[in-house]
Amino acid sequence: MKYIIAHLIRGEAKDKHEAITKDLVTKFDTFPIHDRFAPHLTLKRVFELDADGIKNLCNILDAFVNSHTQSTYRLDGLGHFGEDVIYIDVKPSPEMLSTVKDLMEILHKVENITFDEFDAIENDFHATVAFRKLKPFDFNEVWEYLNKEEKIDFDMKFDNIAIMKKEEDKWYADRVWELPYNL
Repeated sequence: MKYIIAHLIRGEAKDKHEAITKDLVTKFDTFPIHDRFAPHLTLKRVFELDADGIKNLCNILDAFVNSHTQSTYRLDGLGHFGEDVIYIDVKPSPEMLSTVKDLMEILHKVENITFDEFDAIENDFHATVAFRKLKPFDFNEVWEYLNKEEKIDFDMKFDNIAIMKKEEDKWYADRVWELPYNL
């Protein structure tokens, strides 16, 4: 089974992300991200584990959330990776960066989780709204359109960590851990 570890975007920001992706599908025939993924920040890219591996990972995450607290970040404007990905940009707080660094350290200790160069995301958080690999789009046209829209600006809580599981062509939150306000 394929999994990712993510932070789920909630509230008005979730609604705005979904509205943007739906709008892009209607106006530019982009890939309907909102139909396949809940709005999220990827913390650990795709990996595969068997049932025992997931059980072990869940036990590790149980302990992790008991030793870390909520922090903040800001969804602020747009960015892109070349002409392949357009995203809502994330400005993490130092506390969020510390939490994610700690998370990555413990994930490297989980047997059978693989890592590649793209897993070193410590300061490269983003919420994708258009992804060319899933369906081609005219980058310049979409980029210009999005930059004429109202600026995205949300103060957010880094308050959860989720294991998302791929079933058929859709990713579901298999389990969500809530980070406490403070220890």
